[in-house]
Parts: sequence; structure tokens; C-alpha cells
Amino acid sequence: MTRLLFAVVWVIPAVLAALQLILVGDASGTHYSLTTALFWQGASWMMWGLWSQVVLTLVERVKLDTARILPWISMHVAVSAVICTVNVFAIAWLDHIFGAIGQVTSYAFAVRVVLVNHLDFQVVLYWAVVGAAYMVEFVRRYRERDRAATALEQKLASTQLEALRMQLNPHFLFNALNSVAELMEMDVREAQRTLTRVADLLRLSLRSAGSSLIPVWQEIELVELYLQIARVRYGQGLDADITVDPSAVDDMLPSFLLQPLVENALKHGLAPGHPDQSIEVHVKRNGGVLEIIVEDNGRGLDGLLTTSGRFLAAAPSVDGLGIGLTNTRMRLTMLYGDRYAFRMSNQASGGCRVEIRLPVDDR
Repeated sequence: MTRLLFAVVWVIPAVLAALQLILVGDASGTHYSLTTALFWQGASWMMWGLWSQVVLTLVERVKLDTARILPWISMHVAVSAVICTVNVFAIAWLDHIFGAIGQVTSYAFAVRVVLVNHLDFQVVLYWAVVGAAYMVEFVRRYRERDRAATALEQKLASTQLEALRMQLNPHFLFNALNSVAELMEMDVREAQRTLTRVADLLRLSLRSAGSSLIPVWQEIELVELYLQIARVRYGQGLDADITVDPSAVDDMLPSFLLQPLVENALKHGLAPGHPDQSIEVHVKRNGGVLEIIVEDNGRGLDGLLTTSGRFLAAAPSVDGLGIGLTNTRMRLTMLYGDRYAFRMSNQASGGCRVEIRLPVDDR
């Protein structure tokens, strides 16, 4: 596109020069037809369509480097001398053929006239084309560097997200295997069934490997399997209720977002073996926002709640609550910037409430 633009842009001055020739000719008593004027002036100007391609090739191959400025200047001075000399002879030949207003009688006289009237203008045109070509080249390089920097930034962010995600996988896997190990001493058959659930959990996690975002229904499958494994430790008295708005099942959310929240409720809110313990998970769509709520009826958060931007956590910091919540906050920040909301609070009736709001695409 750049080469095409540099080739055809000369049509504009060619047409203007042809119209000027017609008007000046009529004023001096010499009439030129539109065809003659266009061919005459068009040939003079369209030569620069060819020379501009030569200049673009030089710009691509000879980079402007301050360390080699003298060879660069020497090269362009030599090329401009050749091009301007050729142009002078070509324009003089056209003036001689078509008969200039100044009553050109010979080709030698036409050359002298062009040297006096057009040589300086040809030199200025050459350096103007060189300047425009380098400007386009600098813009192209800047855009390439910008695209490369953006791609690198996205790759680094994706790598960091995957690292955080891989940090979560062994975290909940070790907890699940510890539950199986405890169960082996009491009920081998139940331990085998639990181990099968752990395998299913790994299969689901591998299915979403490499994906930063997964559908809500897929995340819910993983949470349900995790809760089945958790009942081995917390007993059948653990009541888990998962409610998903049908309009939200296909919305995308970060993989392994709910599981750390549920695990945190079990670890910091509930106690193994106690009856009437419950966890509620609610996912619903509210316009362009996906609302996620995880509640438990345990002992709640220790310490005073402190505010840190859009994140509310137990004092002194969320890092004290474990890998799961720490990674959750970091992943949400990387994926959504400041377009998400995350709140943790103690409920008046007891227990902890975690609320997350994520932007989703309107369908």
C-alpha cells in the first residue's frame, strides 16, 4: 500500500500542472488541448512515481543510523544527482517536443531553460520524497515494536496466569490426597471411591488446562466433585447448595475460581465432624455482570475487615488466608484490571460471605 500510494500520489500535481499550463497558454495566446497538457505534465510528474519506488527501496535497505550518517548522506547525494540529472534531460525533451511557452527552438536551449528553472525544484522534491519515505518507515517500525511489545506482554501475562493456576492444582490435590490417606485407615472402600473422584477431578482440571477462562457449568462440575471429596473429612453433615442462573451457565469465568473459595470456607469457617454445616454457592447473571456468591455458616473471619482498593479481606492481609485466595485476587487483577469487584465479609447470622462481580460479554 505504501508503494502504491507513493506511485499514484503524483497524479494530483500532474493534473494541477496541466490545468495551469492551459490557463497560462490561453493568457499568452498559445492554446493547449487538455490531452496535450495532461500528457506533457503527466509524463514530467509521473517520473517521480518511478523514482519514489527507488527511494523506498533505498530506505528499506539502508537504515538511518547516526553511526553511519556520512555514508548515508553520500549515498543520497549521489542518487539525487543521478535522478535530478535524468529528470532535467527528460523534462527538457518533453518541452522541446511539445513546445514550451518560451518558444523553445532547440533541445540544447530547452536543457538550459530547465536547468535554470527546475533543477533546484527537482533536488527539493527528491529530499521531500526521502523524508516522507523515512517517516513512513519510522511509523511502521514503531507499530511493529508496539505490536511486539503487546504480544510479549500478553504472553508474559498468560504465562503468569498459567503459573498461578498450576500453583492451585497441586494445592487442592494435596489436600484431597490427605483426605484419602486419612480415610484408608477407617474405610478402604470409601477411600477407593474417593480416590476415583480425585481422578475425575484431575481429569476435569486437565480438560481446562491452558484455558484462562472456562464456562460456568464446567467450573460447577469441578466444585461438585471437590465437595464430594470434602465430605470424606467433614462428614455427611456438610450441606452444600449450588444454585446457577440458567442464563449464566455458558458465561466465561476464570478456571479454578470457585474451588479455592469453597476450600477457604471449609478450612477457615467450618470444622470437621460438626453437624448442620452448610456452604451455599450462587451464580447469576445481572446484565453485563456475572455475580458469584459463596457463603458458609461457620465461625467467620478473624480480625477486623480492612479495605484495600476493591478487595476487602481479613486483617492483616489476604495473603494470610492462604494460596487459594491470594492467587484468586492476583488472577482477577491480571484478567480484569479494575473492572471486577471482590468482597469478603462476616454475616450477622454467622459465617463468611464472599462476593465476586465480573464483567461478561452481552449475548
